[in-house]
Amino acid sequence: MSSLPTPARLALVLGMLIAIGPLAIDMYLPALPAMADSLGVSVERIEVSVSVYLFGTAFGQLLGGPLSDRFGRKPVATGGLLLFAGASLGVALSEALPELLVCRALQALGGGATVVIAAASVRDFHTGREAARLLTTIGLVMLIAPLAAPTFGALILHTLHWQGIFWLLALYATLMVVVLNTALPAVQRPGARPPGGILAAYGRVLRHRQAMAFILANALSFAAMFVFITDSAFFYMEYFGASSAVFPVLFGANVVVMISLNRLNILLLRRYDSPAMMRAGLLLQLGAVLVLLMLVLLEALTLGRAVPLIMLAVGAVALIIPNALASFLSLFERDAGAATGLNGALQFTLAGLAGGLVTLLHTSSALPMALTMTVCSLCACGAFFVLRR
Repeated sequence: MSSLPTPARLALVLGMLIAIGPLAIDMYLPALPAMADSLGVSVERIEVSVSVYLFGTAFGQLLGGPLSDRFGRKPVATGGLLLFAGASLGVALSEALPELLVCRALQALGGGATVVIAAASVRDFHTGREAARLLTTIGLVMLIAPLAAPTFGALILHTLHWQGIFWLLALYATLMVVVLNTALPAVQRPGARPPGGILAAYGRVLRHRQAMAFILANALSFAAMFVFITDSAFFYMEYFGASSAVFPVLFGANVVVMISLNRLNILLLRRYDSPAMMRAGLLLQLGAVLVLLMLVLLEALTLGRAVPLIMLAVGAVALIIPNALASFLSLFERDAGAATGLNGALQFTLAGLAGGLVTLLHTSSALPMALTMTVCSLCACGAFFVLRR
């Protein structure tokens, strides 16, 4: 086996790898109107490509996770990156919406199979608190990339048009193939392969009660955050009347809290283990959304009260996600990829369903958002405390 990489190098390589997701989703958002004009369709129809990518990524993670357990992380990630690169070129060359959506689905499939190996690769080298600290550092990418990606995408849009965004995504994926195969050592040996096929691997994960407590709680708390993201423009700009100039400041405040709790998590992991830190994050989120719901029901919610509550509810995932990953991955030596794949697929699927539900229940009130966030957070705590008994 190759010599172990330093935590810094491992975090850098896996962080660059996991950035594929937010780059593919957020970098092209400023280009949606230009894409609609180019293809002769409405912006609403182009927006379908966002949902296509979310569900395609979920399927890619379900497929890529157990395959990486069986055939190794690097071969699966390399195949995913090459598929992502080729599909990105296909999107850039698309001349009709159906063609674009097919290429977008293939891009998501490759991206999902690529991203899923990041957490599993951490498990190959580290467990326990060291794994949690490393996953927390990698998680910074998931916080910073969505902030930087739209700005970078807008710059490319004005210089290389919307196609240039996908040309550069293809280039990034191709470069990552080189980085992955030179900077990350292979760790799996034939004797370490799990028995059975993909379904057998998922069966073992699903039957592990404690692991499912971490996985379900993580996915449901993520869904609670995604409900706010889905409804944030209405909540701040229409319900409270904030201007388009103020909205980014209000939304960006959540990221500041997430980064702060991300750093705090690394410090507290010196004293507390990952399940304890995850429990703190879940209770923090639940407390914030319960107060939010109560203020909505009492018609006492003001912008000054809403902003800090949302900051805590959304920011809490910075404590939940890395500690959830470290907790359930410590339970699997040979099925880490399958466990990570199931976790990622549930995250994206439940987030999409919860976001769709709040849209379906939409009224002129903040009640649908607050109620859906509360239900998701309550279910997350229920899964965590009940299934871990």
